[in-house]
Amino acid sequence: MMMRFKGKTALVTGAAGGGMGTATARLFAAEGANVVLLDLPTTRGAQIADEIRAGGGAALFVPADLLHETQISAAVQRVEQAFGGLDYLINIAGINLLCRVEEMQVSAWDRMMHINVRAMALTMKHAIPLLERRGGAVGNMASVAAFVGSVGYAAYVTTKGAVISLTRSAAVELAPLGIRVNAVAPGWVDTPFTDAGVALAPDPELARAGALTQHVLGRMAQPEEVAQGIAFLCSQAAAFITGETLFVDGGFMVKR
Repeated sequence: MMMRFKGKTALVTGAAGGGMGTATARLFAAEGANVVLLDLPTTRGAQIADEIRAGGGAALFVPADLLHETQISAAVQRVEQAFGGLDYLINIAGINLLCRVEEMQVSAWDRMMHINVRAMALTMKHAIPLLERRGGAVGNMASVAAFVGSVGYAAYVTTKGAVISLTRSAAVELAPLGIRVNAVAPGWVDTPFTDAGVALAPDPELARAGALTQHVLGRMAQPEEVAQGIAFLCSQAAAFITGETLFVDGGFMVKR
């Protein structure tokens, strides 16, 4: 196992869902980082942190609701108190609600925008002072959904397009501070998040089968594979990369 992040500290949002956030937290911890798992206050977050520590890693679970800026600010302060600083901010938290444009409820639209985009911007806002001290990096979760139209997912697609625009703008703003900002854009990933989305389809079994065929590699990604993409963008191997979106999509986009 490489130790790309030995002695570094990473804050991962959406780390308690058992998907890409959890896989990313585990990977960074395995490679030597102190990992702070930020998610809603559930027992799962504490369990994952316990599992990382039991394996010899350093981890802290910080419960927070990303709808509230005060909780985001307090969570970042916890990171500094626990580990003295921050090297990597990894924004993975997100939700998806199925609804056609003509049926869209304002509350559903606002919730997706607030969690998928606003919370990401606010987490960056409060983490910047810590990241600047160490010349850190930010990894944001986008999606191939930003580049294709999907019936019933206009709000989700819009949020992921916004993530890419936010990433590009933040990269320009933060470069003088020594902070790099990049995004990853997965295709379908075999996670509880995907399971919940597929379950909303009229024929879930058909929807899952169709998802597999959308990748030239003929399968969904595993969350650990997406985590590797994030780790690369945060590592010194990507020291001259900023403002980019890395496709971790099994060839989803080459067919489009």
